[in-house]
Amino acid sequence: METQRYLTIEEVAQRFGVNPTTVYRLAHRGVLPGFKVGNQWRFSQEMLELWVADQMTMERLKAEDHDLRHREDSDLR
Repeated sequence: METQRYLTIEEVAQRFGVNPTTVYRLAHRGVLPGFKVGNQWRFSQEMLELWVADQMTMERLKAEDHDLRHREDSDLR
């Protein structure tokens, strides 16, 4: 059985190129998937990859919805 390594706030911040405070706030709000061990946050790399994929899907769907609405508005004119 392979042991999974969990990432710290600092490691997640470095991977995403953001400030550690941003990672903390997102985790605290429940936006970023993580859990606390004592008073320290930990993040599964696998769960972060799934979260990123989900975020990308949501952005694509928002863009498609925006394009569809824009076309419908144009057709009404």
